[in-house]
Amino acid sequence: MSDEPKAVGTTAAESPPRRRLDPRLQLILDHLWGPTGSVILHVLVVIFLINLVIMPQKIERAEIEVQVIEPEESKLEEFKKELEQLQDIEVDIKPPEAEMVAEQPPEMDQPTANTPQDELAALDIASEVQSPLVMKGLLSGRTAAGRMSALSKYNRRFAGETEAAVIKALEWLKNHQLQDGSWLNEGGSKNPVAMTGLALLCFLAHGETPATSERYGPTVDRAIKYLVSKQKEDGSFDGNSYANGIAVYAISEAYALTRIPSLRTAMEKGIERIIRGMQDTGGFTYGYEKNGRRDTSVAGWQAQAMKAAYIAGADVPGLTEALQRCANGFKMNYIPEQGRFRYAPQPGKAEGSGPTLACTGIGTLCLQLLGHATSAEVEGALKTLEQHVPNYKNPEGTSRPLYSWYYITQAMFHKGRGTWERWNNAFAREMVQAQNDDGSWLSTGKEEELYGKVYGTTFSALSLMVYYRFLPTYQPIAVEEKPTEKSKDDVMVEVI
Repeated sequence: MSDEPKAVGTTAAESPPRRRLDPRLQLILDHLWGPTGSVILHVLVVIFLINLVIMPQKIERAEIEVQVIEPEESKLEEFKKELEQLQDIEVDIKPPEAEMVAEQPPEMDQPTANTPQDELAALDIASEVQSPLVMKGLLSGRTAAGRMSALSKYNRRFAGETEAAVIKALEWLKNHQLQDGSWLNEGGSKNPVAMTGLALLCFLAHGETPATSERYGPTVDRAIKYLVSKQKEDGSFDGNSYANGIAVYAISEAYALTRIPSLRTAMEKGIERIIRGMQDTGGFTYGYEKNGRRDTSVAGWQAQAMKAAYIAGADVPGLTEALQRCANGFKMNYIPEQGRFRYAPQPGKAEGSGPTLACTGIGTLCLQLLGHATSAEVEGALKTLEQHVPNYKNPEGTSRPLYSWYYITQAMFHKGRGTWERWNNAFAREMVQAQNDDGSWLSTGKEEELYGKVYGTTFSALSLMVYYRFLPTYQPIAVEEKPTEKSKDDVMVEVI
């Protein structure tokens, strides 16, 4: 019998025969396997360790869970969509009648008829090359984006309503402009220079210029040409001091926004005429007479015109001094005990004419524009103005509410914060509701009710554009001594 062990599960008969190695060969393999195998094993371990060190290791990154939250749609975006819809507004307005006559602001002296010096078509309206003066952000409030930003910041509650009212007003004015570029009013006064200046200020306040506005560009172009054609050799646009101040104001803003060379010349000649017409005390009166009479209402338009020209970069000798003298003239008309401004003190009369709400608004705004916003006169007058509540149907405290509110609204805006919010919450609602279906306004004041629609529409629209109208006339501008970048909209000025 064989002594070989059997495999598990097999029998001796099933086990395959096993081949034996030669004993000598087996002895050689046993001797070789011991040291050789040890060496091979150590080599393999070394290779494995080297590969473990030099091979790039897999970096496990922490998993971050990101949750995306969709922001709520901004009210400003909603307002933007609403304004886009307003651009297609259609207003059914009949063309102006030939017999319509222009209205002028209250207490104006008799106008002087002027003959155009040149044909309107011959006036130079070419764009000016880049000015070496630089003012950053001159047009920021007069663009679509600037208007929306300002409305959102200063008038979020009524933004859609007031802007719709403004657009309807611009449509009404556009459809009532005469072929020569002027506006005539159905009211009692007959000064087309004053009404054209006010209407032009409305379009400029909305950022409409001949070069940038497809809808209103031709309207603005004709208005500018009309006013330039009315300027005389002495620099005046009209013998009426009200109308002249308004015209210089409008031309100054037109130059600031368009950089038309001929407008700079017209602006500077107009400012020179205003400065020559100033009283020694810094006041102004009818016809720029030097009789010592300080008319707060007349001075209001001269102050606005000079500040607009100053901001636009007018190079007129004595302009800075004139602005300060003008401020002193307003202060002389202030009554500290009442917190109001007199209308027109007469020489040799201790008391002079009494104070009015309109003149209090005028004196307050103009001192703000002239750099005296923190003066005792302004602070005292603002306390008085804050007590007045605008009521379109039953205006109290003034017979010329639209004229008064034009100034008071701007004065409140400059004061800002709670004063502005309280005024705007009442005023914006009143004016939107008071607008006629055709886009115009008429005053309910005892003296203003006959002044006509051009007068009522321009003053109302300008008041409702205060949110973005503050450039370029009276927004403080930071001046860069060495500007690194320039654009066509830049003008550098010294801010008083």
